[in-house]
Amino acid sequence: MRRITSNIRKLKKEGNISELLKCLDHKRANVRYSAFVALAGESDLSDEIVSKLKKMLRDPDLWVKTIATLKFAELGDMSVADNLMEIIRKGSQNDKIDLLKIIAGRGATADVTIMQVIMDALADKKEIVRREAITAAGATANKHLMPYLAECLNEKHRDLRVHTAKALYDMGGKESVDYLIGLLADRDLTVQAAARSYLESIEDERAQRALHDAQFMRLINGMNDKEPVRRQTARKIGDAVITEGLSLLHRACEDKFKEVRIEALKSIAVFKNPSSISFVAKLLDDKFHDVRLEAIKTLEQISDLRSVKALEHAVEDRNKQVSMSAQGAIDRMKRTL
Repeated sequence: MRRITSNIRKLKKEGNISELLKCLDHKRANVRYSAFVALAGESDLSDEIVSKLKKMLRDPDLWVKTIATLKFAELGDMSVADNLMEIIRKGSQNDKIDLLKIIAGRGATADVTIMQVIMDALADKKEIVRREAITAAGATANKHLMPYLAECLNEKHRDLRVHTAKALYDMGGKESVDYLIGLLADRDLTVQAAARSYLESIEDERAQRALHDAQFMRLINGMNDKEPVRRQTARKIGDAVITEGLSLLHRACEDKFKEVRIEALKSIAVFKNPSSISFVAKLLDDKFHDVRLEAIKTLEQISDLRSVKALEHAVEDRNKQVSMSAQGAIDRMKRTL
């Protein structure tokens, strides 16, 4: 291997492009890999040479195929879309990280494939991959990613939650306000401080009320208290129709106590806000059937086409009562929508 690498370096130093091109067809994958790296680093390559380099995107060796994909992705060539998806779903941890760094480096984009790559990476099993995906999401400035990025606000480690808060702020500004307000009720003081600092720099009435309104601060304290207080606070937000408290209810949908989740759902139903659908829909998979039933009632109250779509999943619920309730809600909404 050392000898091969040395020969490739020699050819590159000599500027022997023709011999390097021949190495792209070598039977050994490590030779093809080294030759590709050497050629891809050259400037002002002719269209003919670029075309030959592109053939490596179909190389039978995954190692070679991956380096070629990453290079052309770095150049902004989206003809490698299928390869990008293969890397993020089947590639090594390092390859995934390299790809996400390239995406982050390219900045703002509305490319559908890039969005899908990031969504897959945000759900990766490896924390380090999810972290790079959070950075990439923020860099794209694509607000369609916000709901997927917001899932990371429930990460176990506070550093990832702080990282997510920054990405949301970078991505959305005013659009990130509701998510950041919810973080004011985070269990960790460092996360709360991060959310507060971002909200302070956003010129938005909701953000300022969340930071300086005494009533709202009592709600935040209540959502950071023991279970009975969190339950009462969730109920109070609905009873008093405190609009700024909706983001706190969204956070409460993740509470470890089902009684808090149920009260959050009841209060969310009061607001009938479509922004709540994704949070409520997740509770259609709750392990407790009474939580799932309450989620169905809440989605029916919101009465949106997305509510109907979410409830189609619940029709297949293992619990007959839940299944029948979902179907009934769908039928009623379809008559009115």
